[in-house]
Amino acid sequence: MKSHTSHLLAKVNERLASQQKQNIRRLGEIEHRLEFVDVVDGVEYVNDAKATDLNSTWYSLECMDQSVIWIMGSSSDDRDYDLMNEVATNNIKAFVITGQHHEKVRASLQNVKQPCIQCGSILDAAIAAKEIANSGDVVLYSPGFSDLENFTHFKEQGQAFRKAVREMRLR
Repeated sequence: MKSHTSHLLAKVNERLASQQKQNIRRLGEIEHRLEFVDVVDGVEYVNDAKATDLNSTWYSLECMDQSVIWIMGSSSDDRDYDLMNEVATNNIKAFVITGQHHEKVRASLQNVKQPCIQCGSILDAAIAAKEIANSGDVVLYSPGFSDLENFTHFKEQGQAFRKAVREMRLR
């Protein structure tokens, strides 16, 4: 009886994993939501600029099976950081922080062991991520916050990330 239950659980887990992969593929078809950008030196670059809140980014991080270098934004609103200590960081290899309020992000990440790198632009962030990443890793641009000080819309952020990946590739 126990092996039958184990077999059923294995089948359920298999179905859930399959469904999750289908959901990721579907989301990847939405511009700026888990959108594949490029593979450079075996590292996958994913544009998730539509994730302008931590709940959306949290979901994106949970969809990743590989080690992730998370390029994130920052916010002037302290309330935006309330969920930071809830985000699972076990598959995050490094945090690359953009935006003017990087010190607030660093303060919310004070208990993590992973490196936290501050960058002045999305291009600098893509270059920094490339230096950290190894083949098989994912560089995920998922801001987690609305950066209305530097961009008027998430689409502008996503376009900046795509451009940064192209420019970084040429270096």
